[in-house]
Amino acid sequence: MKIFDERGITLYELLATFVIMMIVLPVIYGVFSSGIKLYHKIQVEEQLRDDADYTATMIMNTFYSFPFDYVRECGENCIELVDSTHTAIEEVKEKVRDKQTFYSIDQKKENERENSIKLELGEIEKDGEKISIFLIDGKPIDAVSDFSDSELSLSCSKCEEGMISLNFHLDDKRLRKPLELKSQFGF
Repeated sequence: MKIFDERGITLYELLATFVIMMIVLPVIYGVFSSGIKLYHKIQVEEQLRDDADYTATMIMNTFYSFPFDYVRECGENCIELVDSTHTAIEEVKEKVRDKQTFYSIDQKKENERENSIKLELGEIEKDGEKISIFLIDGKPIDAVSDFSDSELSLSCSKCEEGMISLNFHLDDKRLRKPLELKSQFGF
């Protein structure tokens, strides 16, 4: 048999090639298509996880940067950090030689009004629709995800030490089922 004959290919060879291609091409297309879908699903889940991590970090930063005396619940999905004491510096008025001034420091003097910061799950309007997002002192945390059905809870009603539980329920129209993430930290 010559390799370079001028007869061309036979009908049987052509049909065999088409049959093999009809078997192999759907498998290749299926693998390629499922790879693209998986890539998009992972991309969406990564964005949701990033938003959840950022939100949890902002809440923890608030706990560790605000000088609070105790934490209390202020409603459903609402926690309030309360600073009820402050340091007061008062001038001591005594007759002193050389006209020196002395001060007294009272670190547990009660405030006339408590200072507090609220951490809560609230709603804002974004792109014409309402979404649920976590708020720190009324200001929304910069996240693109909708935190509907998420929960923020405290292990005690009014305490100086405790556990904060964050249960994130994040959904996207491109996912089949919502992403559930849970986090806890102590203070």
